[in-house]
Amino acid sequence: MRNKNYKILSIILTVLIFTASLFSQGSISVESKVDRNTILIGDVFQYSVIVTHDPDVKLIMPELAANLGMFEIRDYKNIEPQKTDGKIVAQTNYFLSTFDTGEFKIPELQIGYSTVTDTTIKFIKTEPLKISVQSLNPEDAGDIRDIKIPLVPPWDYTQYIKLVLIIILIIAVAFLLIYYIKRRKAGKALLPTRQKPPRPAHEVALEALETLVQSDLLVSGEIKEYYIQISDIIREYIENRFFIYAPEMTTTQLLEKMEQEKLEKLYIDMTREFLDSCDLVKFAKYIPEEKETDIITGLAFDFVNQSKLVIAEPEEPETAASIQDDEPKTLAEEAEQNLVTEEKIEKGEDG
Repeated sequence: MRNKNYKILSIILTVLIFTASLFSQGSISVESKVDRNTILIGDVFQYSVIVTHDPDVKLIMPELAANLGMFEIRDYKNIEPQKTDGKIVAQTNYFLSTFDTGEFKIPELQIGYSTVTDTTIKFIKTEPLKISVQSLNPEDAGDIRDIKIPLVPPWDYTQYIKLVLIIILIIAVAFLLIYYIKRRKAGKALLPTRQKPPRPAHEVALEALETLVQSDLLVSGEIKEYYIQISDIIREYIENRFFIYAPEMTTTQLLEKMEQEKLEKLYIDMTREFLDSCDLVKFAKYIPEEKETDIITGLAFDFVNQSKLVIAEPEEPETAASIQDDEPKTLAEEAEQNLVTEEKIEKGEDG
């Protein structure tokens, strides 16, 4: 009797466990559909997979590279899951296309899922769907036909003339735009204007030297800055006077360039003495005495004054009167002048 009761109890427990396992699997269903069953070759159509499941079901949707037969996945979009009647509705839209004609099937897709209580992955499948792919030109269906002779359209010179005029106009506008941008960057007006001639290089340099001397750099102890500025003034003067790009050259390079240009030896020696003294202060941290600074400043003024370009004014032509006075007189003119002189003397004696 006791064994019989034990068997009945075992059967009841087994049924309860089986029933609980069924309930723990959760409820899930799948639906697949397309927005149209007939398409043209190359068309993109929508293939939707809709899964309805309980909240405790976790979905594993197929990857984007899933096998869809003759169809290619161009794109896809996951719709935000919606909750309806205690169920969750998840939808994924695939955008498919193909470049073959005929009757094709979208094969079934396997969708994996599991539950909170049962992590074993199970699968549910969609139903295959038929799609008819038609040619763009139904008349060309069947055997491959020969290539048709290309048609040559008649020449329309009007269109070509218009095209040439448009190209010329575009080039002209581009040229004017580039011209305008260049002048704007250079700070010039759109139309060229008459400008004053540039000031002589020595005037600019002497004015800059006077301004530097009148500054308070030496008084405030900024000796290095003073030497930097006076060096830059002389280098800019050399560039404007001798057309040598001195500001970007080292002292050695500048002296070599001046020798190549065959400048006067006096100018080269003065430049060497001046720049060597400046370089000691600028780069060697040498602190000169006040007397040395005065000498270097005077050397800068002397260099500009001695090497400045002076245009000599043309000499005025001599007048006719002066030329006649300087010319030697003829014998007749001298005799006549002597006779007039004697007459004056005689009249004076008679008186």
